[in-house]
Amino acid sequence: MGETPASAARPRRRILLIERAFQVRFIAKMTAVVVLGTVLTGGILYVLANQEFGRAFYSAHYQARSSWELLLPAVLVSSFVSMTLVAAAATVLTLYSSHKIGGPLYRFRANLRAIGDGDLTLVTRLREGDELQGFTEAMNDMTRRLRERVREARDAAEDLRVALAEAKGVVEAGGRLTAEGLQGVEEASERLRRALGGFRV
Repeated sequence: MGETPASAARPRRRILLIERAFQVRFIAKMTAVVVLGTVLTGGILYVLANQEFGRAFYSAHYQARSSWELLLPAVLVSSFVSMTLVAAAATVLTLYSSHKIGGPLYRFRANLRAIGDGDLTLVTRLREGDELQGFTEAMNDMTRRLRERVREARDAAEDLRVALAEAKGVVEAGGRLTAEGLQGVEEASERLRRALGGFRV
């Protein structure tokens, strides 16, 4: 069966590393936390197991027990301690890293709303160390190009207004429009058409 229009139009993400530098750093940090947790678990387990075996073998009232009975308290304690520390480290790391994205996203949303309301004078700036700096450059370039096109359209509209006012004055005075007067109207109209031609609505 063929694909439905909805499934055919659904975008498929094939590139996983979009913000490569940030994603690689984040993966490296999380991997380091996991490795640290593993080492910590092994270290605590070694210390506790060593103490437990020492007490068992050197006790005057030593009774033979299975290895699991000896290791269970050490395993539980080391797992709990390492899990707690790794969870705390992962929470702090995630909060810190997400803040470097959340701040820029908040700024982009506010500025995009302002641009949508017609403010093309905005220049988006982020703090040093924030992620998505490349997106900031693209957004500022978009705003600059829109500002230039709107300025061209506004200048062309003003030229067209002046040319039409002159033509209207000639007609109201009972005169005839000259080819030069019509040419001024046509040129201003063409400039306005070119300025607006780049927009798709």
